Amino acid sequence: MGLRSDYNVNEKVPSTASVNKAGLFADIPLDFIAHPNTKDIRPITDIQAIRQAVKILVLSNFSDRPFHPELGANVTRYLFENADQFTAMGIKDEVLRIIKRREPRVSNPKVEVQLDQEYNRLLVTIVFQIRNTNTNAEVSFYLDRIR
Repeated sequence: MGLRSDYNVNEKVPSTASVNKAGLFADIPLDFIAHPNTKDIRPITDIQAIRQAVKILVLSNFSDRPFHPELGANVTRYLFENADQFTAMGIKDEVLRIIKRREPRVSNPKVEVQLDQEYNRLLVTIVFQIRNTNTNAEVSFYLDRIR
C-alpha cells in the first residue's frame, strides 16, 4: 500500500518578485520539467521552495532518509485507520511536531485537517509564516490510500 497526494498549492500569497530581492532560498522542482527554450531544469525559489520542503517533510516516513531515520512525520500510519476526528487530530499533531522541529525557515504553523468521507481521504492545509520576510504561505494536499 502506498500514499498518493494531489499537490494543490493555493496562490494566495504575494508574488515572489518582492521576495527575490533578498535571494532567500532555491531548490530543484520535483516534477523535473525542462524549460522549453533552454532545455534545462529551472530551480524554484523562495516561497515555492519552502512550500515544497514543507510538503516533502510532512510526507516523509521514518527511515526514508539515510542517516536521518528520525526525520519524517509518518502520517501514512494514520491512513489505514478509520477516518474520523481522532485520526485528523493525530495527523495534525504529527505535522505540527515535524514542522516546528525540522523547518527553521517557518514560524507560526497552523494545520487544519478536514475529512472527506465520500472519497475516504483527508485534506491537510498548512498555513505558515516565512521567518525572514514575514510573508504568509499555504500548502494544501490530500492524503488518501492508493489501494
